[in-house]
Amino acid sequence: EYCNSIDDDCDGTVDDNPVDATLWYQDGDSDSYGNPAQNQFTCAQPSGYVSNASDCDDTAAAIRPGATEVCDGRDNDCDGTVDQNATDDSTWYADSDSDGYGNSRNPLDSCNQPAGYVSNSTDCNDASATSYPGATEICDGRDNDCDGAIDDNAVGLALLADDADGDGFGDPGSTIEQCSGVDNELDCDDSDAGEPLVVDVINGSTGGVGTLSSPFSSIQDGIDAALACVVVYPGTYAESIDFGGKDIEVVSVGGADDTVIDGTGTGTPVVSFSGGETSAALLAGFTLSGGTGALDETSQSSACGSSATCTSYYQTYCGGGVYVDASSPSLTDLLFLNNVLPAAGTVTNGNDTYYTSSFGGGLCLMNSASIDASGLSFLFNYADQGGGIYVDNTSSLSLRNSTLQGNSATDGGGINHEGAVTLTNVVNAFNSATGDGGGMLSADASLTLTNNVLAGSTGAALYLSGTSASTGRNNIIYDATTYGVLADATASWTGTYNNVYGNTTSNYSGTANVTGVNGNISSVPGFTAYTDDGNFANDNFHLATGSSGINTGNPSAAYNDADATRNDMGAYGGPGGGW
Repeated sequence: EYCNSIDDDCDGTVDDNPVDATLWYQDGDSDSYGNPAQNQFTCAQPSGYVSNASDCDDTAAAIRPGATEVCDGRDNDCDGTVDQNATDDSTWYADSDSDGYGNSRNPLDSCNQPAGYVSNSTDCNDASATSYPGATEICDGRDNDCDGAIDDNAVGLALLADDADGDGFGDPGSTIEQCSGVDNELDCDDSDAGEPLVVDVINGSTGGVGTLSSPFSSIQDGIDAALACVVVYPGTYAESIDFGGKDIEVVSVGGADDTVIDGTGTGTPVVSFSGGETSAALLAGFTLSGGTGALDETSQSSACGSSATCTSYYQTYCGGGVYVDASSPSLTDLLFLNNVLPAAGTVTNGNDTYYTSSFGGGLCLMNSASIDASGLSFLFNYADQGGGIYVDNTSSLSLRNSTLQGNSATDGGGINHEGAVTLTNVVNAFNSATGDGGGMLSADASLTLTNNVLAGSTGAALYLSGTSASTGRNNIIYDATTYGVLADATASWTGTYNNVYGNTTSNYSGTANVTGVNGNISSVPGFTAYTDDGNFANDNFHLATGSSGINTGNPSAAYNDADATRNDMGAYGGPGGGW
C-alpha cells in the first residue's frame, strides 16, 4: 500500500498502512514541537501534529528546544537540564570562611543559592573569618575591615617606635600609633643591630659583650667599646666616666630618677668631657652624684732667705658632676646632686704653702668649652666659686628649662660666670653665697636672662661685677636676703618687663630702679607655692591665678606663651615655658 489514493492491496481501504507513510507527533501546546510519546503514521499531516518529536513538555508552549531558559524549575530549552544558564539566574560567590562575605574570584551562576555561597563578593580574605567589610580591625597583620589598609586604627594600637634592625631599640622620631615596634627611641642607628651597646649594672657583668642578653655592667666599658651609642638600664653605677673624645650618645632607659652615676671615692668628676667632644656627644637621663672635680696641680718655687726655697702648691678642682674642658657636648635630663668640691683654703707648712680653690660644684666649663643644654637640675652642690655652675672667661653656656636649688658657694651660689651665659626658663631658687651673688655672680661677662625666676637667694639674687653687661626680660627676682639686682663698678643692667620685688636690702643697687618703666613692675609674684622651708618639693614657681606676672611680659607676639597669649613673667612663660 502506498500513499497514492489507490487501494493498492485491494483490501477495500485506500492508503491504509502505506509503506511510505510519515510518522507525525502530536503538538498539544501548538509550539511546533511534537510529543514523542504521541504519534501516528499517516500519508497526510494530521491536524495538531508535527513532524518532529523534540518537545520535552507538550503541555507548555514556552517549553521547547531553543526556548529561553528561566528560573522556574523547568527545562525550558529542552537540553536535559533544569534552570541551566537561565537568563534570570543570580551570581553567587564562595564563602569559604563562613563569615557571610563572598570571594569575587570564585563565582557561580545559579537560580538558587548553593551551599557555601553568598550573594556578595566583598570579602578581601576568604580564608579568614575575622576579615570582612565592617569587621573590627585588630593587630594581626591583616586587613580585617577590607578597607585596603592593614592594621589601620586597629584595636590594640600603641605608641611605638620602629625597630628595623630588631635589636629592641627604636628609631628616634619614628614613634606613632602602630601594632608593632618598641616603646623607646634609644637606637642611634636602626640599621645596625650592633648599636646601641647595652649596660646594666644589675644583670650585666665584666665579661659582657654589650647586648641585651649579655650587657656590660660598667658604663665606662660601654663607652670604651661603643662606636655610636650606649643605653644604660636603671641602677646605681659606682664609677666615674670619661667620654675620651668620643662623639657618642650615652642615654639611660629609665631617666635620671632611676639611673644614678655615683662618683663617691673616685676623686674625679662624675663625668668628664676633655677630649674635644662636639655636640654629637650626648649624655642624657642620669643623676650625677658624689663628684669632687677634676684636679689640676701646679707649683712654683723661689728662693726665700739665704739658703731656703719656698714652694707654692696650687690645687684647683673643677666640675663635680660634669667637667667640660675645650669641648661642647650635649646635656639633657640630668640631676646634679650633692657634688661637693673642696673649700678654698691656704695652708703653710714650713717653707711650703698649699693653695686650694674649686669651681663649679655641679658643672664646670673651661678653656673655650661651649654648652647648649636643657632639662638640667642642680641640687645641693658646692664649690668655692659657682656652687651649681661655673663658666670661665673663654667658655659659654646656653641653658633652658632647668632648675638650680640649694646650691652654695663663696661667690655665685647658683651660677658664677666670666664667659657668656644665656638663661631661658630657668628657676634659680634658694641658692646661697657667703660672698657675692647668692643666686648668681656675673663677673666681667655677658649675661642674657629671659623668663627666669631668681628667688630666695641668700645674698644678692643677681650680682653684676666689673664690666658685666646684662639684659633681662620677663624675669621675676624675689626675696633675696640683700639685693635683687646689684651692679658694681661699670657693670650694666638693662631690664624690661621684669618683676623685682621683696628683696630685703633693696630691689636695685648700683643701677637705676626701673620700676614703672619699660614694663618693669614691683609686686608680689603670686607663685603657686612658695615656702622657703628647705623642702624644695613643696615649692611651685608656676604663677597662680591672679598673679601680677600673668600676661604682663613683653607684649610682642614673638614672646607669646605656648598658648599664644601674651607672655607671662617667670620661668614658665614665653614660647618655651611649657616644661
